[in-house]
Amino acid sequence: MKQLRRLLRQVKVITTRQQTPPAPDEAAPARATRRIHLSAQGAGAQDRQRRRLRVIGLVFAFGFLITAGRAVEVALVGHAPEEARVVSVPEVRRAMLVDRDGEILAATMDFHTVFADPYYVWDPVEVADQLITVLPDLNRERLLRRLQSDTRYAPIAEGVSPRTRQALHMLGLPGVFFRSEPGRVYPKQTAAAHVIGYVGDDNQGLAGAELAFEAELAEGAAPVALSIDLTAQHRVESILRRRMAEFQAAGAAAVLMRVGTGEIIAMASLPDYDPNLWRDARRLRSDAQHPHFNLASSGAPELGSVFKPLALAAGLEADLVSLDDVFDASRPVRIGGHTINDYRGENRPLTAREVILYSSNIGSARMSDVITTDVLTDFYRSLRLFEAAPIELPESAPPQLPDRWGRIQTMTASYGHGFGVSPLALTAAYGALANGGVYVPPTIRPVAPGEQVAGEPVMRPHVAAQVLGVLRENVVRSQTGSADIPGLVVAGKTGTAESAYNGGYSQDDRFNTFVAVFPFDDPQYVLTVSLDRPRPTADTHGYATAGWTAMPTAGEIMADLAGVLNLERREVDPEARLSTVAALFAPRERATATVPAEEPAPLPVEEGAQP
Repeated sequence: MKQLRRLLRQVKVITTRQQTPPAPDEAAPARATRRIHLSAQGAGAQDRQRRRLRVIGLVFAFGFLITAGRAVEVALVGHAPEEARVVSVPEVRRAMLVDRDGEILAATMDFHTVFADPYYVWDPVEVADQLITVLPDLNRERLLRRLQSDTRYAPIAEGVSPRTRQALHMLGLPGVFFRSEPGRVYPKQTAAAHVIGYVGDDNQGLAGAELAFEAELAEGAAPVALSIDLTAQHRVESILRRRMAEFQAAGAAAVLMRVGTGEIIAMASLPDYDPNLWRDARRLRSDAQHPHFNLASSGAPELGSVFKPLALAAGLEADLVSLDDVFDASRPVRIGGHTINDYRGENRPLTAREVILYSSNIGSARMSDVITTDVLTDFYRSLRLFEAAPIELPESAPPQLPDRWGRIQTMTASYGHGFGVSPLALTAAYGALANGGVYVPPTIRPVAPGEQVAGEPVMRPHVAAQVLGVLRENVVRSQTGSADIPGLVVAGKTGTAESAYNGGYSQDDRFNTFVAVFPFDDPQYVLTVSLDRPRPTADTHGYATAGWTAMPTAGEIMADLAGVLNLERREVDPEARLSTVAALFAPRERATATVPAEEPAPLPVEEGAQP
């Protein structure tokens, strides 16, 4: 166009008078004629001007052809102009989490956000009234202020369902728009919340399996299966919740692990939370355990006498102790300004087997002197008790270990005081006893039927069988009998530890644990149940120890899970069961006395006491 205007400016109209008369045969005009001349001089200038005009004409023609072609393409194909076209990239949706049977634990869905651009809202009052007909929970005054504001983005509602979005769309409100974003939903709500975890605003894992398997889930491939059995999980949580309320405990935990594979069939921690509302739980503040805290794997409390069977196994494995070795438990042990006592002790020499049955702290301390510090700590280390439980969960916490290991630390560690581990780590250690002395790391991934899982031998099979036999006899002869489930043949041990506070112990607050292996004659599962600071009730006769709280809780769980786990109950005569236990040991006189419910043993500091 600039070239055309330049040419037009060069055109001039020149008026001249005829200087010569017309030819004789022509009539002369009455006026002077007008002629149009191009100001360019000569034929060369005229040729250049013609070429320029031709070029301009070609450019215009080419432009018209392109415009006509694109118009035909839009009319026939329906595509928008290239500059307005949006190239869509296929969205990779986060994969589902499912339990071992395919039940959906976590999935990704589209969530709709409703917002307005006040610039396009003609009548804010009418738009607000129409929106409230579909979204009655909206605050009308606040909505009006947003619709009348100077901003170009006024939020209206988030997390709108597809049906509600369609209803709003049908209103045809000017200036009201929608945005769809993928979000995570947890259809089972609180079930297995600490195992599943949750994601953040960017749909990336922040806790639990959502974080542990982030790379695999983000790929959006096949569903990621967990080892959790949702039915077993519901049963465990239900019983644990009821018992926690009954004993007014501050927290509770349970771990159910399959022997030989390490699969976690159920893991519960109370109080819990709904992963759909994890932000709300994060803001909670109370004296009780925080809902996000996984007591089963993140806690590392002192667990008490559940360590005595492990100390016995260390001595048997090193050939330093036998079941019939006698240790003097007739008087307390005084060492380093501390006194180690028994609650309702036998006040007599005890065999190594009786040290476990009567849960003698004195006998265990004396036995640890024979075992030695190096042997005991090396054995605990082989059971992975000096590290975080080797599971995929990022919430697996390391143990609480003493700064140094001396004689007194060895003594107290033999009966579970002075250092702490998670209930999950303890469960895996007992799994080695149940698995013929082979340690298998715990896992939240399912193991295919028939698949062989590599383990690490940590003790000889006959050592594991001997310790397991003592645990079976401990359940048979327990005072409460609450874990001796008919037909399941349970072996187990209680542990009652005073809660540690600021370098000391609270005699009023206890952490109670019971570990069970069942069935005893064909070990398939290990169950650990813990209660944090339970209170006595009338049914417990004023006691709040593990034998009266954690043990009956575990017994109820095992009885309820027998059908879920396809465990065949066997009717066995109680005397026959005791005979089976006795056959594992050297000939001895059968003990018929019952084992009293365990009480914690405080470690008071005595001034001037001599080692």
